[in-house]
Amino acid sequence: MTHPFLAWLADRGRAIGQCQQADIGAWHTENLATRRPSQSFLRWCMKTGRMPRLTLPPAVITQDSEPLHQHRRLAILRRVLNDDSLPLRARVAAALVLLYAQPVSRNVRLTIDDITDDETTVTVQLREPPSPLPEPAADLMRVLHPVPTADALRQ
Repeated sequence: MTHPFLAWLADRGRAIGQCQQADIGAWHTENLATRRPSQSFLRWCMKTGRMPRLTLPPAVITQDSEPLHQHRRLAILRRVLNDDSLPLRARVAAALVLLYAQPVSRNVRLTIDDITDDETTVTVQLREPPSPLPEPAADLMRVLHPVPTADALRQ
């Protein structure tokens, strides 16, 4: 019997030896019921060299009982947009979560095809219709993933 993680990974077009950190993150956010039992299997795969050594999320994830208040959300967003000492990828991911209240599991499924830049507006395909990114976040996205503009694609 194949471990559920191996079947899931194969559906993503990867073998266990090609597993990446993004795969681990997506597995743990998409498959809540199987993530904990799979951790010992994943540790064994890493220990025996069947897959690269990657970071597994903590076994227990706690959630604050109170929602994030608007003033706190905006303070965190301000820091994410302006603090160059933070990793760019983390800044963009945090901005998406804070701006659109999307679960992280949705953000990890985003691809470059979900981002459009028409030279005026950067949009992200979180749902229909695509969501425009406000300028500070759009600038971060352009640095992280330069998207070919419509004019560039026509040439």
